[in-house]
Order: sequence, then C-alpha cells, then structure tokens
Amino acid sequence: MRVRNLNVGLEAITLWRRADETHLPDDGALKPQFLPLQQHLDAILHRPSLDERLPGLLQPDFLDPDLLEPRVLTDTRDAMRDLFVVAARRRSGRLRRIFELAAEHLDESRELDDEIRRSLSVLLRG
Repeated sequence: MRVRNLNVGLEAITLWRRADETHLPDDGALKPQFLPLQQHLDAILHRPSLDERLPGLLQPDFLDPDLLEPRVLTDTRDAMRDLFVVAARRRSGRLRRIFELAAEHLDESRELDDEIRRSLSVLLRG
C-alpha cells in the first residue's frame, strides 16, 4: 500500500473583505493594547518559597512592640487569665472546661516564667 503526501492548506479565498485584514494605523507604529505591570508580573513569576513566607505567617502584623517587654507581657497574661476565670464561672459544660483549661495554661506559663527568672538570677550571681 502506498501513501501519498497529504497536502492541506488554503487553496482559494472565496469571500474577501478589507475588514478581515489586519492593517497598521496610518499615523505611525502600532501601540500595544496591554502591558502588564512589573509588580504583578513579578508576583506571579517569582513566588516566595515556604521558607520565605513562614516568618510572615507566624509573626502577626498588628503586634504591639511594647507587648514584647517582659513586664507588659506578664501583665497581659495575668489579665487574660483573669478574663478566662470570669468567663469559666459564667459558663457551664464544655465551654466552662475550655475556659478553665485556658486559665490553667496561663498559670503554668506564669510558673515557668518565674522558674526561668529564678534560674537566671542564680546563674548571674555566679
């Protein structure tokens, strides 16, 4: 069996209109209709890796810098513990247990902080 070449293409134009052709403007070069903004293009082409995104996900944007001071952090933790204790008294059932556990957790972290302070003071004394 012999296979002949398969020639597929345009043989003739049966209906020709000037509007079907693409013409350049008479006044000069063709201006681009759309140019992507560099920032948007970079955001698509250069996506940050998980290692680059992780610190931003773990560090909130609205963190008050004063909260990082030990005294302020301790006062805030104590105030939250008091709020959880009050909320546990007002609730019953499962919600009461959740608020009690939150208050216990803050108590434990307070005890750990106190232990760390005592240990540091012993180390600094020599």
